Amino acid sequence: MELSVSDVGERRLIEYIWETLEKDPNELLGAGLDDAVAKELAEGFVLVAHTDMWVEHTGLLPGMSWRLVGRKAVVANISDLAAKGAKPLGLLFSVGLPPEFPLESLRELVEGLSEGASEYGTHVLGGDLGESREVILAGSIFGVAHRERLMPRSGAQPGDLVAVTGLLGLTAVGFKILLEEYEAPGSVKAKAVESVYRPVARLKEGLALAGCGAVTASMDISDGLAVSLNQMAEASGVSITLEKLPIAEEARFFAERHRLDLEELTLYEGGEEYELLVAVRPGMWSEAVKAVKNVGGSLYKIGVVCEGSGVYKADGSKVEAKGWEHLRRTVG
Repeated sequence: MELSVSDVGERRLIEYIWETLEKDPNELLGAGLDDAVAKELAEGFVLVAHTDMWVEHTGLLPGMSWRLVGRKAVVANISDLAAKGAKPLGLLFSVGLPPEFPLESLRELVEGLSEGASEYGTHVLGGDLGESREVILAGSIFGVAHRERLMPRSGAQPGDLVAVTGLLGLTAVGFKILLEEYEAPGSVKAKAVESVYRPVARLKEGLALAGCGAVTASMDISDGLAVSLNQMAEASGVSITLEKLPIAEEARFFAERHRLDLEELTLYEGGEEYELLVAVRPGMWSEAVKAVKNVGGSLYKIGVVCEGSGVYKADGSKVEAKGWEHLRRTVG
């Protein structure tokens, strides 16, 4: 029986595609190794580009307005540029719509695209429109970075400190509430659902970290913390040992109330959590913390880079690369 794409899953499909495509030897981030691509421009600058797709049947959450959808589609693109230390120049969106899609809903969707772009100091410059069976948003973003400040995901070195730019766990709680009908008090529910509906891209933090020169590797954790840690370790040819995760109080309360393993919830059941995951030179930790603080953000140390491969908890147990994966419902 012939294999289908769902037998393989998103991550193996990406490897399969790059085994087939001819790679550009002048692309700076490594074909297939990063969520963005970079090409050198004149005078020490690079063009950084990224694309991200949103599909209605996997992306539209209960109670989510079309305006929120449009904004979130922009944030997803901004986040990957932030992780490279690139300043956005503009976005393009190709939009697929079913013929019966309400015109008022389209207006809300476009307003959300515009709101998201304005929030991060950029614009939607154009795109394409086509007919589809459900709503599809395919965004592309372009930005510019200093060549020497470009932050790949593949540069982590043994001894580097591993950090994230915010508290973790809220999106995992939000998904439990929205998709699995878990109950939570009003304030916990509101904050968790807001983290899923209105995520924040850490653009200011990414630009600040790139500017201070302390970061050796960077990516966002939108695919989930466990998956992202493993991707960084694999791309860099190192292992990562976790120490302590900075977890939001609302997530701690929710896990205790429902008798859930808090660490497992944070590692494996998040996703669409647009914090940056970075490896920082140990001798420049204070510079990195100061740079992020100066733009109103925070940096939390969660572990250390070691020789070897894989990701491990402090007790030595392995952190598997499990989490959400398109075209495959069960991962791990």
